[in-house]
Amino acid sequence: MHTHTALRDRVADLVPRIREEAARTEAERRIPTEVLAALLDAGAFALVPAAERGENGEREAEVLELVRSVAAACGSTGWVTAAGGSVPWLLDLFPPAAWERVHEQAVDPLVAFSPETAGRLTGPDDAPVLNGTWSAVTGAAHASWLLLGVRRHEVPGEPGRAGLALVPIGDCELSEPLDTVGLTASGAQDVRVRGAAVPVGSWADAEHRASELRPVGTIVAMALVGAAAGALVTHLEQSRQRLALSHGGEDVTALDLSPARIARAASLLDGAALVLREQAIGHHDPDDQPRDPFEDQLYAVDRAVETTGLVFASLRAHALDNDDPVARLWRDVRVGGYHARALISRLRAFGG
Repeated sequence: MHTHTALRDRVADLVPRIREEAARTEAERRIPTEVLAALLDAGAFALVPAAERGENGEREAEVLELVRSVAAACGSTGWVTAAGGSVPWLLDLFPPAAWERVHEQAVDPLVAFSPETAGRLTGPDDAPVLNGTWSAVTGAAHASWLLLGVRRHEVPGEPGRAGLALVPIGDCELSEPLDTVGLTASGAQDVRVRGAAVPVGSWADAEHRASELRPVGTIVAMALVGAAAGALVTHLEQSRQRLALSHGGEDVTALDLSPARIARAASLLDGAALVLREQAIGHHDPDDQPRDPFEDQLYAVDRAVETTGLVFASLRAHALDNDDPVARLWRDVRVGGYHARALISRLRAFGG
C-alpha cells in the first residue's frame, strides 16, 4: 500500500524523466513502456478503496496534484494518469465482488473507462449480455479492464437505466490507436463488444449518483490545468533563455512578454486550480449558494484552454514548430478540452 507522502515523492521524482520523454512520447504516439511502468510502480494508478482514502478528500487532493505535475511535463501522460487515477471512484459504484474480480490477476491492474452510454445490457439479471461500440476510449491500449457506459434494458420501448459494466479487455475488439492531433499518446482506441457475458456484480447502476461521479470530472479537468501551466512555465523559460543568449540586446516586446498577458494567464490557472482543489476537500460556498460541481469543472477546462491560447499567441514563429514543447502542450489542451467537456457532460447526465 502506497502512503500519500510516498506517492507524492515517487511521482515527483519521475516528472523530470516524463518531461525529457515528452517529445519521444508524441513522436512514437505512445507513452514509453518504462514510463508507464514507473508510474504504475509509484502507485499513480493504485485502486485504493474508499475506506483507505483518508478523510476530507485526502486521496483525491493527492491525485489532483500528481496529475497536475505530470500533465505539466507531458500532456498525453498527464491525461492517461488522470483517467487511470480516477478509476477508484468509478469502482465505488460496484459491489465488492467487482473489486475482487479486477484484482484476480494483478494488485493494481490498469483500468480504462468510457462514460458514453453506447452499450446495451440485455437479458436476465443473473446472466446479462453486453453489446455496443464506444469511441476513443482513453488508455484502452494499456488497459487490462474496461469500465463502459451502458443502458440496462429491461422493459421494451424504454431507454433503460444508465450505468457501467466491468469488462475484461479480452472480451473487447479494439481498433488501432487513433491518429489524433493532440494527446497523441493517450492510447485512445475505439472499443467494440459483441455478446459478452457480464457476471453478477460486474454491472452498476449509476443513475442519481452524481456526487459519487464528481471526482472523476475534477481529476480529468486538472490534467488540462496542469498542461496549460506547463505551457506557460515553458514559454517563460524559453523567453529567459533567449534574452540571456542575446545578452539583453533583444527587445522584450519582440518576445510578446506582455506583463498583463502573463499575469492574466497565471491568474486564470490559479483560479481554475483553486476551484478543483476546493471540490476535492469539500469546501462549501461561504454564502451557502448552491453550485453545480460539473459547471465548475467546465469552468476550469475553459480557463485552461484560454490560457494556452494566450501563451500560443506569444510564440510567433515558434508556433509553426511541431517540436516546440509549448506548441505541443497547446495542441494537447485544445484537443483535451473537447474530450473533457464531453466526458463531464456525460458524467452529469449519468448522475441524473
